[in-house]
Amino acid sequence: MKRSSAEAKTDYLSIITDPDEVPLDEQCERLPYDASKWEFARERLRLGKSLGRGAFGKVVQASAFGIKKSPTCRTVAVKMLKEGATASEYKALMTELKILTHIGHHLNVVNLLGACTKQGGPLMVIVEYCKYGNLSNYLKSKRDLFFLNKDAALHVEPKKEKMEAELEAGEKPRLDSVTSSESFASSGFQEDKSLSDVEEEEDSDGFYKEPITMEDLISYSFQVARGMEFLSSRKCIHRDLAARNILLSENNVVKICDFGLARDIYKNPDYVRKGDTRLPLKWMAPESIFDKIYSTKSDVWSYGVLLWEIFSLGGSPYPGVQMDEDFCSRLKDGMRMRAPEYGTPEIYQIMLDCWHKDPKERPRFAELVEKLGDLLQANVQQDGKDYIPLNAILTGNSGFAYSTPAFSEGFFKEGISAPKFSSGSSDDVRYVNAFKFISLERIKTFEELLPNATSTLDDYQVDGSTLLGSPLLKRFTWTDSKPKAVLD
Repeated sequence: MKRSSAEAKTDYLSIITDPDEVPLDEQCERLPYDASKWEFARERLRLGKSLGRGAFGKVVQASAFGIKKSPTCRTVAVKMLKEGATASEYKALMTELKILTHIGHHLNVVNLLGACTKQGGPLMVIVEYCKYGNLSNYLKSKRDLFFLNKDAALHVEPKKEKMEAELEAGEKPRLDSVTSSESFASSGFQEDKSLSDVEEEEDSDGFYKEPITMEDLISYSFQVARGMEFLSSRKCIHRDLAARNILLSENNVVKICDFGLARDIYKNPDYVRKGDTRLPLKWMAPESIFDKIYSTKSDVWSYGVLLWEIFSLGGSPYPGVQMDEDFCSRLKDGMRMRAPEYGTPEIYQIMLDCWHKDPKERPRFAELVEKLGDLLQANVQQDGKDYIPLNAILTGNSGFAYSTPAFSEGFFKEGISAPKFSSGSSDDVRYVNAFKFISLERIKTFEELLPNATSTLDDYQVDGSTLLGSPLLKRFTWTDSKPKAVLD
């Protein structure tokens, strides 16, 4: 019997956390909901402006009086269903609530604060409010405010000067006219306001005018690894780790979100239709695409793609590559993305480690925390010295890129003038690091396909980010069977 789209969505999107390797939505009844700990009186919740809306759910900003036994009023985000929600949609939100109670608290996860489940009103899930939106859109807005180190950022702030000039002229400043298609409080919902509107309302601390540096990018990567290390320790598999599902809070803290209902995959172009299910194909490991197997190690693969997003300042993964059968097959055969624009050799090597063909050979999140922590410390010590990011791995006509497993030593030390080469456009001049290559490993990249790549506007977005519908994908072994969970 064919399932409804809502049921399929719940099936696919639940986090798996189960000693019997059963999707959590099937064992949700086993998880308790402690009303004495989490129940919050609706009359103490004042709903405010809409932050996002989806096919059957919405997120609103709210003021909670006395939540978590606080004597003050706290700004929160409230997830709730739209009027006329079905029983399966109610179950999806209740499942999300139980997942959040099970996971517990961590700085780098969007934490549960309370819930309204009693009869007499709508089901509400109250979570932390992250005022700066999702990481993908934030990084895109910072492309003119990125500097390699703090020293350069302190001396050059052209975008800030431009914005101040616009203000003096009475114009409304906009950061690259970026508008968000992701939820402000929880990604997957369409935002009700553009990023520039949010900036105007929320930027009393000047956050959006501040430049970001390489240290910030490494810090975001480190924090996400910490959050995922925590989730994996709780035997939780996320299955949709991406920059759109990372929220930015105060003090430059990032938090992992999207535990179930939060995604509105039926409107989000990052999700590719495969049969009756939509999948975040660009972020999925080969074993998830072909065999529907999810594990902490498939989350590690997705983390590698997330790193690519971060160090390309919100770029769309696999730029210009069509999401079709050939893409999936080439990915399975070992073809990978080249280094992102601002990826250092160390960072790119971490990505390649995360994209290892054998899931067992991919690093654990604990190892990634250690590696990123070391890089963060090294970057702080190095700040102010000159170095060039590896924004283009040395690539020949064959389309092979080269990675070096061991070039941490000396990479930040001696500055040698780097050669320049153009990737085709006069405006797109790239640089390579002039470091000594050690133990060269040949990595075939998708870039060799781009000269012959074509796109059909009926099926693809201009940037090739999604396939809306293609019979080719139906040839894979994806069926309506449940996802397989493998707990490491």
